[in-house]
Formats: sequence, C-alpha cells, structure tokens
Amino acid sequence: MMRTWGGRLAPLALAGLLVSAPVLAHETPRPAEEEFIKGAFNPSFVPPPPGSYDLPVLGKVGSFVLRDADGRRVSTAAIMRGKAAVVSFVYTACSDRLGCPLASAVLRDVQQRLRAADLADRAVLMTISFDAARDTPARLATYARALDADPALWQFLAPSSPSTLDVLLRSYGQDRAPVYDERGRFTGRYRHVLKVFLVDPSAQIRNVYSAGFLVPQVLINDIKTVLAE
Repeated sequence: MMRTWGGRLAPLALAGLLVSAPVLAHETPRPAEEEFIKGAFNPSFVPPPPGSYDLPVLGKVGSFVLRDADGRRVSTAAIMRGKAAVVSFVYTACSDRLGCPLASAVLRDVQQRLRAADLADRAVLMTISFDAARDTPARLATYARALDADPALWQFLAPSSPSTLDVLLRSYGQDRAPVYDERGRFTGRYRHVLKVFLVDPSAQIRNVYSAGFLVPQVLINDIKTVLAE
C-alpha cells in the first residue's frame, strides 16, 4: 500500500528488516520470526504539512461491543462517533519493546500532542487487547495508569468472546497467532505484525502504521488531514 505526499509516493509503512547474522557452530539457529526485527523509525525528514497530501480510503471497519477498563460494555462506534480514531492492537504481557510497548509509548506521545493541538475533543485513542483471557478490566486499568492515559481521550478495551475478537481482527486486517512450544503448550506470547490504524469519522481506515513508520508527528498531521476534509 502506498500513500501520496504532494504528488510523490512513499511507503505506507516499513514493517521491518530481515537481519542475517553468522551462526556459530555451538549456537542453535533462531527461528526466522526471531530474526525479524521491527525497528523504530527515526525520521530524517520533516513530515509534510496537514492537508498537503492525500490519504485514500483503505477500508471500512465495523462496530463492536467491547469491555472497557471499568468492566463496562461499550460500543466502538459510540466512542469514535464524529472523531478521528487511532486504534492499536496489543496484549499487555508483550515483552518485545519494539512491539506492543512501542505502540503504547507512541500513543502516549500522541495523547500529549493532541492536547497541545486542541484536538482532544475531535480525536480518540483506542488500545484493544487480543488477549482477553489475561487482560482483565483490572489489568487494563493498571496498564492505562502506567501510561498516564486520560480516560476521556484514551480507551483501553478487550473483546468479551473469541468470536467477537475474530470478527474484530478481520475487520481491521490485524493478524494474531498464539505461540506454542515444542510440546504444544501456549507460551503466553502472540505472533503478530505491529499495526496502528487511523480511522476517520466515517469509520474508514485512512492509514496503517507499523514500527518503521510509527512517528507521532506523522500521526498528528494525518489526523489533522482527515479532520479537515
């Protein structure tokens, strides 16, 4: 997928780099997925100003009833109504600092920038767990507090059933697969591509960011771009 900036095309996201390294004789080669390094992208460019580029519609997402950090059933459509939404899929037990923790750190930065830009009433952040069995409301609340999340601006949610999760992930195009050990036991880890989605007030996906392109100022400019339409 490509995005247009002032008539020029740039990659939508840099998913990561496949790194090859020599394997010593006494070492056990790591699985390919362990070699897939999702690196943070430190841009050497100045993001183009809002409205100077196009963000084509990439799809439309449905409405889902999820459980929030207070244990209440809430509608994603109600949360996002009339607002631009930045949606991230994570699980709180993720220990890959360039995975879920990176997405949450970036959303924390975006939260501060939304306030500074007087956009807090026109945008919303949503962190959705795909590990509902462990990410209870209490755990989501603890995670939110650790990130200094403003509940009026940043919602932490989880599906109440596996079927809801499956439909939700398909709607956004988010992958997620449990990781099992050699005996078939769940390791507590999930394999997934880090994705953060920008959804416009009409519930249309307008951009998808991965680790290589997850830059707070780019997100802010994109939010301003879709809100100005």
